[in-house]
Amino acid sequence: MKILYLSVLTVVFGYTSKAQDLSTTMHISAGTTAIVSSGTMLSASEINLKSTSNRFACLFLNEALEASTVVNYDRYVNVIGTSSGSGNDLIALPVKTLTDPTFSNFLSYTDGINANSVIIPNAPSLPTLYAFGPYDNVNQSYINYNTAVDGGALLERGVGYRAASYSGQTVRFTGTVSMVSESVEISTNNNNWNLIGNPYPTFIDSQDFLTVNSGVLDPNAVAIYAYNSGTNTDLGPGTFGDFTIINSLTNTDINIAPGQGFLVANDPADPTNQISFTTAMRTPDGTDDFILGRDANPNQMLRLQIENETENFATEIYFNDNSTLGLDLGYDAALYNGAGYNLSLYSHLVENNNGKAMAIQSLGLNNLNDITIPLGVKVAQGQQITFSIERSTLSDAIEIYLEDRQTNVFTLLNANDYAFTANTNVSGTGRFFLRFENNSLSTTEVTTEILQIFADKKMLVINGHLLADTTVSVYDIQGRLVLSSVLTGKSESNTIDASNLSEGMYVVKLNNTVQQQTKKVIFK
Repeated sequence: MKILYLSVLTVVFGYTSKAQDLSTTMHISAGTTAIVSSGTMLSASEINLKSTSNRFACLFLNEALEASTVVNYDRYVNVIGTSSGSGNDLIALPVKTLTDPTFSNFLSYTDGINANSVIIPNAPSLPTLYAFGPYDNVNQSYINYNTAVDGGALLERGVGYRAASYSGQTVRFTGTVSMVSESVEISTNNNNWNLIGNPYPTFIDSQDFLTVNSGVLDPNAVAIYAYNSGTNTDLGPGTFGDFTIINSLTNTDINIAPGQGFLVANDPADPTNQISFTTAMRTPDGTDDFILGRDANPNQMLRLQIENETENFATEIYFNDNSTLGLDLGYDAALYNGAGYNLSLYSHLVENNNGKAMAIQSLGLNNLNDITIPLGVKVAQGQQITFSIERSTLSDAIEIYLEDRQTNVFTLLNANDYAFTANTNVSGTGRFFLRFENNSLSTTEVTTEILQIFADKKMLVINGHLLADTTVSVYDIQGRLVLSSVLTGKSESNTIDASNLSEGMYVVKLNNTVQQQTKKVIFK
């Protein structure tokens, strides 16, 4: 990216360090950064910043502009539709008028050739309905603004909006540049996903953003969920369906482009929280938005894929020195659940499993030699599905086995793919497990492998293939038997009502002629 330091230009053009009289209108082209140093006054009646699909103008202010200066940002917006290379965009306001503009104001903004109302598609059957609007986490859907009803809706800094253009064009935002920290409220209303966005005409450092806001994000999803439109032909690490996950482990080199929208998950412990954007997060460094994506080439990872005739989906397992068998904030990341995938693959935590579907699970390096990870899939009846290793940086000495407990088949994925046809709809965990071994695996070694036992609110959940009728005994912390049940052999997914138990920790013991297991759970 070309960087233009305006404090240097004062010497080149012979102006004083306190003022610059450039031209009435200043243009900053896509891929160029203009940095205004402290003590430098930039005098221009209008500043226009440009962008393309993968290059963004950047205005980095260390000194406020004159109050009369109008800043316009022509922000690229992806093509409407679902064909290759298209599929909408998530954007935010990189500049804004002193008072929040209305949606009607925004539609009237023009670059001198076209107004936003001409660039943003409207519905042929309802011309007042536009492909622009926020995310409603109550209904778990995007809103399309209708000027007849929403013309007065206010557009705010820090809020994200879904938008589209007819042919991959720029829409204009106009107003002033924020020189202060900005905040936006996120909430849990039916679901905890929220659409927010970068409020500055600079990139912001994604890792700084996560550091500042980790305390208000869902512990299972301390991450940025970046919509990539499904246009990545090479689904690199951290990419799942239409989303690229940025956390402390994956895609750490991707920063958030000016005017870029993205999803975060509110910590459900509090119904509302405040996300903070600070000026310290601003950086001139970055390239594209999330649509193109990049490969960070992490070490010690496996990307496992399932595919049918038309779709594929993946989950990732990482091994490093910073992780454990349980939840590791900023390293493990839950699967975004707002997309309604027809086909999906995920894992559950090995320890302290809370039933969350994890897109990324991170484990310690010492776990590489002997670990079994529960897998969850969503597959429609009649589909033929193939499991395969899409990508791996693990040593050749590590043998990776897929276990299908319904068929009692173990497949060495290093050498072979595994295919099955779903006779019924498959959804959830308990059938498939992924095992990492340094030595050969035999069926007798794994027939007594761990079952999944966890509490989901006031239900006790037991997933996995029971090889015989099984007695389930639940004990309180004083060792008293408080609940017992018998599960039928050959079942793979079971729930037991524990609503009569008080909140707290309990010990669950499973026992049959072949399998025995003890697990601590916490009912909330």
